Amino acid sequence: MAHPVRRLVAVIFLVALCAGCHVDVGVDVAMTKDGSGTITVTVTADKDVVAKAPGLAADLRLTDVAAAGWSIDGPAPTPDGGLQVVLHQSFDTPAHANAILSGLNGPSGPLMGLTLARARTDDATSFSVNGTLQVTGGLDAFSDADLLAIVGASPYANQLAAASVAPTDAVSMSFSAGLPGDVKSTTAPDGKRLSWVVPMDGSATDVATATELKDPKNIWAAPLSKAALIALVVWIVISIGFITYVVIARRRRAALQALR
Repeated sequence: MAHPVRRLVAVIFLVALCAGCHVDVGVDVAMTKDGSGTITVTVTADKDVVAKAPGLAADLRLTDVAAAGWSIDGPAPTPDGGLQVVLHQSFDTPAHANAILSGLNGPSGPLMGLTLARARTDDATSFSVNGTLQVTGGLDAFSDADLLAIVGASPYANQLAAASVAPTDAVSMSFSAGLPGDVKSTTAPDGKRLSWVVPMDGSATDVATATELKDPKNIWAAPLSKAALIALVVWIVISIGFITYVVIARRRRAALQALR
């Protein structure tokens, strides 16, 4: 059985393509320093979809999406008159996140081999995301397995041909990752904002990224240690001076007593 989120995306795509419109999908992974986090999927149909399919919001069935563990915001109108559905699912560990992403992507989706990892060293924690963004088999990569089984072929191809719309005009997709720590290496174009656009022409984009979070250090430790050392030296100098003074004073007193 197909993943409910993939089914939801497929339905929105099909309606949009029938109308010759545009759909954008964003997948975002945000991980915290303990390895937990949230996966967010945002599906946005443009205003032309709403204009040509005004009943889309009411027709979307999200019960199975919620049953699969996703929190749902929407369908809600966008400021420019479109329609948006935002899905969230929390994960406890990177392995849990990987399972969610695997189910979301399915066997032929564009998030190929996408995995998160977290590793602990002596004084730091490293985080990474690896995988490939690639659309294989055209827009079937976004389709629903049950729908394809029924119609026997991609429901998108004929609609695109009839509307004279290129796949890149009909669909856009992005992936972003929020990892704790400083970026050590990444393939992201920005280098700081870990975000990639999924190529629709069959080419592949590598998302390999590594970050590192150093353990916090006590900023007062070094100054306090230095101050303590100085205080110790001063105390020793004062002690030696005091002892020397006492010894000399006693010798002088003894000498005066001997003269009497």
